[in-house]
Amino acid sequence: MSPRSGDPASLETLPRCGHILYQLPSTTAEDPGWLDEMATKWATEYGLLDDPEAARSLSEAGLGELVLRAYPGLLPDRAAPITGWFTWLFIIDDSFDRMGALAVEQYETIARSMLDALPLASGENHHSDGAPLVRELGAVWLDIAPCLSRWWRMRFTTHVMHFLTAFRFEALNRQQARTPLLDEYVQLRRASGSVTACLDLLEFSTGLEVPPLIHATDQLRTMVDKATDVVVWVNDVVSLKKELASGETSNGVLVVRRALGLTMQDAVNHVYGRVAADIRTFLAAERDLVRMCGAWPGLTDRDRAAVASYSNGLKAWMRGNLDWSKHCDRYRGARG
Repeated sequence: MSPRSGDPASLETLPRCGHILYQLPSTTAEDPGWLDEMATKWATEYGLLDDPEAARSLSEAGLGELVLRAYPGLLPDRAAPITGWFTWLFIIDDSFDRMGALAVEQYETIARSMLDALPLASGENHHSDGAPLVRELGAVWLDIAPCLSRWWRMRFTTHVMHFLTAFRFEALNRQQARTPLLDEYVQLRRASGSVTACLDLLEFSTGLEVPPLIHATDQLRTMVDKATDVVVWVNDVVSLKKELASGETSNGVLVVRRALGLTMQDAVNHVYGRVAADIRTFLAAERDLVRMCGAWPGLTDRDRAAVASYSNGLKAWMRGNLDWSKHCDRYRGARG
């Protein structure tokens, strides 16, 4: 077999037995159907299911299972806004895929309209008459923003901006049939998956917000970066067969394969090796953070509980993303 050949159907796309990812705690997702129904309600109320393909894609997403696995401390009254967020997230991602090539100005216009639905002053929403996706995001924001500090709102909106901006760069790569360079891809992928914004919502889900200064420490920034990388790179592997069938070029396995001259399966194995290294780095940073917070003057018991809850949530996201992906029809090959 040449270093660039291989049958996609024969690829092993799950981590091998003994991978460190399986050592992270797995959160059960019993009876996620009520959250799936909630997602459909959000989408229907705001007119987001404008064609059968959109409805099918949302039904295949399994959002309920993802929410239950990724947010282990979810408070009952926080479930609806988080489900609304994921409804928006999956539908806008699919919408950009269906739009095809857009002018640069169009991407910027869409990004601005979405960000305008996220005012930093809590309780404000000036876009109740905008496009359906703008109105739905604005409604979600009205439920989330008042519960968190201005600092958190700044962080979250920055991460949403990164996500929306990444669409343009991914589209340029797609239009040019260009596989990104490895270093470039690592940075772009952290934004394009919107995982950072989803991790921010861990604090909303539990009602425990990490103190701003602690969130900005080297240790916690490392943990967030590595958790994000684990989620998006695993996503790239489990969605690989579908993306090969659709002609996608922005996939980490393809980037690694091209950069290192590997077979497709060896590229998959290399990615899982990278994931294992990222988890070990995460766990080392977590140990340092626990030690540092234990001696940090002025931190309250609630502050330390927020840090512990956030750390557990990051680990739940890394493992939960894999567990959810195993059952998610969204990543099972190309659609007919």
